[in-house]
Amino acid sequence: MKKIKAIFTLAAAVVIGLAVPMSAKEVVVESIWAPAPLTIDGAAPDWNDVVTPFTDKASGAQYAVKNDGENLYIFMVLRDAIGRSTIEYTGMKIFASSGTQKSKDAGVLFLQKTLTPDQLIASLEKKGETVTEERKAEIRKQKEYSVFLEEAITPKKGAEGSATGGGLAPALFRSVLKGQAAVYEFKIPLSRIGQSGGPVQPGGEIKVGFEWGGMTKEIMKNIMADRASSGAMARERAVEMTTSDRSGDSGGSGPDFAAYSRDKRFSKHSFWIDVKLAQAK
Repeated sequence: MKKIKAIFTLAAAVVIGLAVPMSAKEVVVESIWAPAPLTIDGAAPDWNDVVTPFTDKASGAQYAVKNDGENLYIFMVLRDAIGRSTIEYTGMKIFASSGTQKSKDAGVLFLQKTLTPDQLIASLEKKGETVTEERKAEIRKQKEYSVFLEEAITPKKGAEGSATGGGLAPALFRSVLKGQAAVYEFKIPLSRIGQSGGPVQPGGEIKVGFEWGGMTKEIMKNIMADRASSGAMARERAVEMTTSDRSGDSGGSGPDFAAYSRDKRFSKHSFWIDVKLAQAK
C-alpha cells in the first residue's frame, strides 16, 4: 500500500510540477494515445507519461489530453484556491466540435453537488434508472451524498439542458484535492462531440472549449438572501442604537452588489484549444 501511495505522489508531482506555460492560441495540443480505457478517479498514474502539461495563462489551469478509439480524456489541475471555488459554484462546461469554428452547440456541463438522499433518488430516476424500494431505504441511511453529475449541453437549452439520456454514452468526471492543488479528470465519448466538420475519429482534429465561473442565477439568489438577512439584522441594531451612538449608520443598506461583481470568486474563465487526436500505435 505504501508503494502505491508513493507512485501516486510521484505521478502527481510530474503532472503538477513540470508545467511550462504555453498559450493555447499558439499551439495545437497533441493528444496522447491511451492503449486501454482510463479509470476516471482523479488519480495521476494514468497520466504519468505527461512530461509537460499545457497551461492557460489567464486562469492558471494546467491540462493534458488523451484519447482512445471511443473517448476523449482530459486531466486538469488548478492550484489557485479562488479558481477552484469558481468551479464549485458553477461547474465546468466543456464544448467540443469537429468543425473549424468554435461551437457551443455540443458539450457537457460537469457538476459536483451535495445531495440529500431524496434528491439523489430523484436524480437517478431522472436519468432513467429504476430505484427499488430496497435501494431507496439503503440510500436514506446516509445523511447526504457528494455526487458527480453531468448534463448534456444542447443548442436550445445550453447549460440548463436535460441530464444524460436518450441513449447517449455517459460522460464522467471526478475531482480530488491533492495538497493545494485540485485535480479534475474528465471523459467525453467521441460520439458526443459535435460533428459539423464530419465524424470524429482518432487522428482527426477538434476544437475544445472550457468555461467556468461567472455570476449565475443561483449565486444571485444566495446574494439576495444574504442581503435580506443583513438588512434585517441592521434594522434590529438600529432599534437598539440611538443617533448619538452611531451617526451616519445607514441602518440596513445590506451588501453592495458592485462589491460582489468585483469578487474574484465569481470571475468567469474561458479558453479554447485545438486538439489533434492520437491514433493507435
